[in-house]
Amino acid sequence: MEKIYLTLSDQTCWEGETCNAKTDLEGEVVFTTANTGYPQAISDPSFSGQILVFAFPPIGIYGVDMENLEGERPWVRGAIIHQKERTPLSGFTQLEEWLQDWSVPLIWNMDCRKLILHLREKGTLMGRISSQGAAPENESLPSDLLHDVSVKEIQYLGEKGKKLGILDLGTKQNIIRELLERKCRVVVFPHDTEPERILQEELDGLVLSNGPGDPSMLMLETGTIRSLLGRLPLFGICLGTQLLAQACGAETEKLPYGHRGANQPVIEVATGKGYVTSQNHGYAIVEKSLPGTGLSVTFKHLSDGTVEGISHSSFPAWGVQFHPEANPGPWDAKSLFDLFHGNMEGVSL
Repeated sequence: MEKIYLTLSDQTCWEGETCNAKTDLEGEVVFTTANTGYPQAISDPSFSGQILVFAFPPIGIYGVDMENLEGERPWVRGAIIHQKERTPLSGFTQLEEWLQDWSVPLIWNMDCRKLILHLREKGTLMGRISSQGAAPENESLPSDLLHDVSVKEIQYLGEKGKKLGILDLGTKQNIIRELLERKCRVVVFPHDTEPERILQEELDGLVLSNGPGDPSMLMLETGTIRSLLGRLPLFGICLGTQLLAQACGAETEKLPYGHRGANQPVIEVATGKGYVTSQNHGYAIVEKSLPGTGLSVTFKHLSDGTVEGISHSSFPAWGVQFHPEANPGPWDAKSLFDLFHGNMEGVSL
C-alpha cells in the first residue's frame, strides 16, 4: 500500500492509501450518498472528469457485476471510500482490480465523513490526486467532456415497436434498457448530430440523455434541441432537461455541492405526491428565469426547493432532473418511461 493525497483548490490536503495509484490526476471532487449501486455510479458517464467520494461506509463489499454497468468503463477520475473492500461475491469482479484495469485510483482510509462535511461547507472544489500533495492546476473541468462519453456514430437497437431516438450526451445504459424493455426501436445519436439528420429518422420521440459538464457551455446541443422543439416529442433526463430549459430561453446555475445519491426526495407539484429518486447533477434550472419560456415546474426537490422537472405548455416537450431509469433503484419514477412511451403526441405533466 502507498500513501496518496487529495489536494483541493482551497489548499486543504487529505491523506489516504491505495494499491493502484496513478498520480497527478485532477478532477472535480463530488460526493454521493447512495448506499448501493457503486459500480453503476462509477460507470455513469455523468461522472466523467470527477473524483467521487462515497458517504456510505461499506462500499465495494459485493464487488462489481459487469453485466449491469451504466457505461462501458469506469468514468470517474478517481474513487474514494472509507475502508478497503472485502472479497467480492462469487462471479463478481473485485472493485480495485476493475479500476486498476482502467488506471483509475481507488483510495481508502481517508476521512470521507470529514471530507464530505468540508465539501458541504465549501462547495464543489477541484482536486488533485498525487503522491506528493501537489495542488490542482486547473480551476474547472474542460468543456469538451461530451466528446469522450458520446457515441461516435449512429447506432440502431431493437427491431419492433415505436421508434425512439436518444441524443447521447452521456447516456446511462439503463435508459436504453428501459426503452428496449418497452419493445421500442432505439436510435442513438452522437451529441453533435445535426437536427435535420435526426428528423430524417422519422422518430416517434427523442430522449435527451444525461451527461457530464456545465450545460451553459453546451451551445451546440442547446441549439439542436431548440431546432427540434415542436417537431417531435422530447423527453429530457438530467443534463437533457437542463439543455431543454436553455433551448426555451431559461437559465441554469451551479449548485453549491449538487444532488448525488439514490435517496433524493422530490415532490410532484400538481399532485403533492412524493418520490424517492436517484440523482447525479451539479447544476439546476433557475426557476426565476422560466416566465416567458412556456415552461412550468412539474417537480421540486424537497430539501432545497430546486427545480426537478419542467413541461412546455405548447409543445410535447418535458423533462426531469432525476433518473427514472435508476438501477438498482429506487424505482419510484419508472412510470415516466411508460408515460413517454404511451402518449407521444400529447405528453404533459
